Amino acid sequence: MIAIFLLQWKRLWREPVWVLSMVGLTVLFVFLLAGRVGDATMTVTTFSTPSLPEETREEWDDKLNASDVFVFDWVEEDEAKESLAKGNIEFALQIGEEDYRIVKVAENLSYHMVEQHVHQVFAEEMRLQEAERQVMDDTFREDVANNLEEPVLHLVTSSHLGEDDQFAQADRLQVLFGMTLFFSIYTVLFSLMNVSEEKRSGTWDRLILSPLKKWQMYLGNLLFSFVIGYAQILILFLFFQLTLDFGFNGQFGVIAVVTACFVFAIVALGVLLIGIVRSPQQLQVAIPLVAVSMAMLGGAFWPLEVITNDIILMITKAMPITYGMEALHQAVLNRYGVMDLAQPLAMLLLFGVVCMGVGANLMERR
Repeated sequence: MIAIFLLQWKRLWREPVWVLSMVGLTVLFVFLLAGRVGDATMTVTTFSTPSLPEETREEWDDKLNASDVFVFDWVEEDEAKESLAKGNIEFALQIGEEDYRIVKVAENLSYHMVEQHVHQVFAEEMRLQEAERQVMDDTFREDVANNLEEPVLHLVTSSHLGEDDQFAQADRLQVLFGMTLFFSIYTVLFSLMNVSEEKRSGTWDRLILSPLKKWQMYLGNLLFSFVIGYAQILILFLFFQLTLDFGFNGQFGVIAVVTACFVFAIVALGVLLIGIVRSPQQLQVAIPLVAVSMAMLGGAFWPLEVITNDIILMITKAMPITYGMEALHQAVLNRYGVMDLAQPLAMLLLFGVVCMGVGANLMERR
């Protein structure tokens, strides 16, 4: 087993391009998509209905821009619709006297964040208007403003994510976790390419006749794939923590456990693919298809919250990357421990055991 394990490392030393390329692509995408550390504001294109008075528009502008996260940029209606038609923006906010409408061409995490903020602002204003009608007091608004400035109780809150905005940090973590897990799938699956080539060339059969036991052959190859994938993910997390100021809230031990379960599931998936395909060429075609499909359905490219189709949501439950992303997010954002993450970790281990068993059985039949 040790001899096979060391042999794989020697092969990697001679041909490290595929591993280095996956690491390089991960670094490139994370730097491009999540490298903005100081910019935590989001600009929202906003326009009003023709009947909205200028005074009312200014009032809504003050209320909406009270947040430090969003900047509502007022434009003419024709300009907003033109930007939507050209694809320059994905949504725009239309403000009426007592209602609002979000005109969208696509949904993403930013859309849901804006919708939540605007809904909160309008709901609060509607409650104040209703209370004002009931009390019939001209000084009601002034009294409310004074009470807000000098409240009876002072509530001090803090975020696990530090001073950076929680939404912006969650968005950056989505990119970090998604890209790192996605490219690690390529690393792990391509590291098993040697097994497929050895089976085709007959080297695997000759090794079976050697003093090596069959389980030692399997374990030597699979252990190498596990270690290379596991090391890639953890090293990249440490690298981005130092270079892009990603905070993991002291949860790196939990992240290491989640990563181990995820890599085990991907190694098992590789065994299943080797058992299904008939040649290394077929495996080279299957790996990108499987990796991209899992990433798209499992929430590596975008949050699963933007998906509304029930059938697709059901399919995501069969993707190991779904549970890997879920566990990593909960570990960092909510400070969950290993026991709190028992459900996603158990699903990863179950996926790995099933794929490993079926894949090994298929490999033995050929």
